[in-house]
Amino acid sequence: MATSRSETYVQKLQSYCASNRLEPPQFQDFSDPRGIRTAWSSSVFVQGREFRAHLWRDYRYLEQSREEAAEIAYKAIAVTSGYPPGR
Repeated sequence: MATSRSETYVQKLQSYCASNRLEPPQFQDFSDPRGIRTAWSSSVFVQGREFRAHLWRDYRYLEQSREEAAEIAYKAIAVTSGYPPGR
């Protein structure tokens, strides 16, 4: 069954790590109390390097922070290495 959704950057990063026999990406979430609200952001560790999301978000959107961190990591590691062509 084909899906209409494209692969997320979290999935792309996990696939890259698996196919290159690297440790799976490790996500870490951060909170920053700001008055009556708390802002959240994420980072991901791949090959000993940390890649952080640029934006801070409400907790409801923490998954977007993880996706942003994964996108930054994927583009820095996989795309610059040419993996895989056309992706």
